[in-house]
Amino acid sequence: MYCSHCGRQVEAAARFCPACGAVVAPVVVGAPIFGQLVRPRTPRVFGGVCSGLALHYGWDITTVRLLWVLCVLFGGTGILAYIIAWIVIPEAPYTLPERGTGSGV
Repeated sequence: MYCSHCGRQVEAAARFCPACGAVVAPVVVGAPIFGQLVRPRTPRVFGGVCSGLALHYGWDITTVRLLWVLCVLFGGTGILAYIIAWIVIPEAPYTLPERGTGSGV
């Protein structure tokens, strides 16, 4: 695989070009671009804050949700932090389904 910005060869598993730092990972339809912290439209329970953090950092969504609940129960600031993150983190843009998938119309 080659970088589209500088043209140097990049490993197939690399997300960024080691020479110029450009994103070289293939874009998956419906998935947020690496490097962007957004609240995805699916999977989310309330506002998508835990899902966004989990997808951004590559963590398990259930673990992030459990940690957030523990912050609410023991720290008391979890609810305020969640509301602030809900306001600050932008929502992921709408995406169209891939062509060729559908009911055959």
